[in-house]
Amino acid sequence: MNKLMNKLMIALAIILLAGLAANQVLAQEAPQCGQEYTVQAGDWLSKIAEKYFGDPLAFQQIVDANNAQSDDQYPDIANPDLIEPGLLLCLPGGGAELDQMAEMAQDAPPGLSPSDLANATYPSEYVPAGSVTLAEGEFSEPAAPGSATNITVRMTRYLAYGELNGQPSAALVLVSDPGGSGTFYDLYVMVSQDGVPTSVATISLGDRVEINSIAIENNQIVVDMVQAGPDDPMCCPSQHVINTYELQGDQLVEVSSQPVEDDTTSDSSSSPELTGPVWAWQQTQMNNGDLFTPDDPGNYTVQFMTDGTMSAQADCNQVGGSYTVNDDSQMTITLGPSTLVACPEGSLGDQFTQNLSQANIYSFDGENLLIDLTFDSGTMTFSPQSSELAGTNWVVINYNNGQEAVVTPIDGTELTADFGEDGTLSGSAGCNNYTTGYTVDGSNITIDPPASTRMACAEPEGIMDQEQAYLAALPTAATYQITGNNLVMRTADGAMVANFERQ
Repeated sequence: MNKLMNKLMIALAIILLAGLAANQVLAQEAPQCGQEYTVQAGDWLSKIAEKYFGDPLAFQQIVDANNAQSDDQYPDIANPDLIEPGLLLCLPGGGAELDQMAEMAQDAPPGLSPSDLANATYPSEYVPAGSVTLAEGEFSEPAAPGSATNITVRMTRYLAYGELNGQPSAALVLVSDPGGSGTFYDLYVMVSQDGVPTSVATISLGDRVEINSIAIENNQIVVDMVQAGPDDPMCCPSQHVINTYELQGDQLVEVSSQPVEDDTTSDSSSSPELTGPVWAWQQTQMNNGDLFTPDDPGNYTVQFMTDGTMSAQADCNQVGGSYTVNDDSQMTITLGPSTLVACPEGSLGDQFTQNLSQANIYSFDGENLLIDLTFDSGTMTFSPQSSELAGTNWVVINYNNGQEAVVTPIDGTELTADFGEDGTLSGSAGCNNYTTGYTVDGSNITIDPPASTRMACAEPEGIMDQEQAYLAALPTAATYQITGNNLVMRTADGAMVANFERQ
């Protein structure tokens, strides 16, 4: 009888384990604590989730694990954005991603464990120094001195081990947000040199792509991903491909790209209208009569991705998160990582994020998006943001100096770009004014070599070199993307040309 009961218990356990999905919260019963963690100053849940689960969006697993405990040893988390130093958290054990990272750590070549890679140095075109050193998987610095915008680089969970050209290697993906509209994914090959993880080659995977998996097979790196197709806007990739890369000397080379003809790029739980544009907040009308209207809707935007993630600009702060919708148009938005800049007096940033977190039902009124709040308390109204370039004026945040580095303008100088309705581009190059022509076709742009006045400025030091580099960078632009009050122009191979802020 005891043996029979044991077999039944084992069979039941197998059935339960087989039902777990890689990104789901653990089980319906109270999740078991794999370990405990004491919150430190400067911690937030997404940072802890990134460290222990390899994914900042896994913070919801931590929330559910703590709220499911029946005793008072662990706190109930009512607001994931508010955790106090000293709190003892339950970190759920047995999650698929946690198990996967643990297995990788055991199988990793010396010097290339996930922990080693999360604290390694990587070349990066997105920072003036040309390289970043991660600390527990993340790097962050202001986009410019005194800027409220940060450049961030972080390690993702997409990591594979194997031999490349006869040497034990790690292939991994870093994601970089230089503070504009783009989110850029780069593939790195790392080897151990005297026990130190060292980058030997890197290649861009693209802007706002979606990575499904990565593997090292037959001396090649195979990346299953969704990238922007020929007619896709940069925000919304839809082309499922299997890309294969080879390490040739000190370069990663794409040797094949095979389209996958399937339906994996479509998400039946979200409408194309919802996941397409960047939505600019026009107002929130509360049912008690209160009306919240931003002075500049371009400072309050939200974008919904096909993979269930979302990003928002809440005035001077950037906010990440996730969302779910169903066939009845019910919606939940869970806000996650956020910058913590103190916005100017009169900002509606807190009101905007509070309203987003209360999302209940979405619908469309013509081209506008409406989000009804919980308890029928009010309605947020959004309009799709125009990507029209003509008639806009911009100031440079950072630009490519032609020496494989993206740099900020010299203090005391200003670089501008004014796109006229007549196809004329003009502005200040720091010392001289310039003018040229431009044409756009969808998200593609062509800029003619500019002509400028011929003054010579002696101060500040380096101003003429800066001017020459900026004017040389403009004609290399091949694509552009406007999101909120940011404009990013890139070359045909995805390199940054310039990042602008709307004037």
